[in-house]
Amino acid sequence: MDAFRGVIRGVRSFSTTVCANARQYKSVVNRQLKEKKDLKVGDPRPFKLWVPKEISKYPEYPYGEARIFKRSDKGLYGGQVIAFGNKVSEMGNRSRRSWLPNVITKSLWSSSLNKMIKMKMTARVLRTITKEGGLDNYLTKEKEARIKELGLFGWRLRYEVLKAREEAARPPAYEIVDGVKVYYQGEYQGKKIKLISGKRRLLRELFPAAKQNTTGELSFAAFNTKFANKSIPEILKECERLQVDLSAVSSTTA
Repeated sequence: MDAFRGVIRGVRSFSTTVCANARQYKSVVNRQLKEKKDLKVGDPRPFKLWVPKEISKYPEYPYGEARIFKRSDKGLYGGQVIAFGNKVSEMGNRSRRSWLPNVITKSLWSSSLNKMIKMKMTARVLRTITKEGGLDNYLTKEKEARIKELGLFGWRLRYEVLKAREEAARPPAYEIVDGVKVYYQGEYQGKKIKLISGKRRLLRELFPAAKQNTTGELSFAAFNTKFANKSIPEILKECERLQVDLSAVSSTTA
């Protein structure tokens, strides 16, 4: 019986991190954020308000930065953080200890971005990526728990993947006709034309005429911003109104 108790004590001295990691993941999935005050124009500036110099191209992460284990914002940690527990000796004495996640450095291929991405991740996340069928599938899963475990790094990588997929799904801005890129086919000043240059070159042809018909100074940057969201047919209507010669960027058809 005493030998059996010794065996039990010996087994108990080898602690594992399964329960600790389960508690960590649950705390990430169920975490609540601090309420943010909505500031409006004219409100007094709060004390210690940090204002970035440039507007980030990424949307704001809905779950904020990590409050503990801040290095998890620089990789895919899957919600794992540092864990604490007890090391139990054969005599039953307990001493505090901690466990760090099993972090590895790995380069994974992104088919949407068409490049290898080197990052830090935990072995658990790598196993999940393998099950999901690739990095892109892991990042773009719409499940709330997945978005919560991505962290700041994964959230930004997810945005780049979704943006690349959106760009790839758009129809091409031109079609190949007789081996030539044609951006628009239609009528212009009573003639059928094929536009062989893109939107930006078309705006450069329109800019001198628009500058002459505008009171005051007009910069190309302001002019380009004005026509940025307009389609090629709308720009051609403006060219036709100002009688712009488009022979350099188009060809006449019969």
